[in-house]
Amino acid sequence: MSEDPTPAEALEAIARSRRAVHDRVATGGWRYDLTYAAIVAGMIGGQALDNPSNVLASTLGVLALVGVFQHESRRTGLRITGVSPRRARWVAIAMGLILAAVMLGLVYLRRTAADLPVALIGGGAAAVAFGLALAGSRLWRRVYRAEMGAGE
Repeated sequence: MSEDPTPAEALEAIARSRRAVHDRVATGGWRYDLTYAAIVAGMIGGQALDNPSNVLASTLGVLALVGVFQHESRRTGLRITGVSPRRARWVAIAMGLILAAVMLGLVYLRRTAADLPVALIGGGAAAVAFGLALAGSRLWRRVYRAEMGAGE
């Protein structure tokens, strides 16, 4: 039979567990962020295309994001959805709203500015989306690490 840990031992076990989670999430950051940004850029830029290509771009993008999520879950042993901890959740929500606004703006522009080339509209939106997704992903990672107590 084992004895119950002291409060200090329990707190140290929690701190070790948090550091282990941080270490697993901290590795491979740029590779993940660039992949994520490229997928989001393809999804958003694809909305400049006509039906059914725009739907296909969204569908393939979602499937690619699921694949990235599954790969990262296997690599780290964690299923991080982006909605916790609390501050990181707000970064993820804000990022989703901003990217949705870019996508809706692109759809509106595509429907109203028929004289602009599709490649220009889609390429420009994809470039903007790539930059926003990359910045948002880096910010989310920084907030997540700060909330998880990285560096304590």
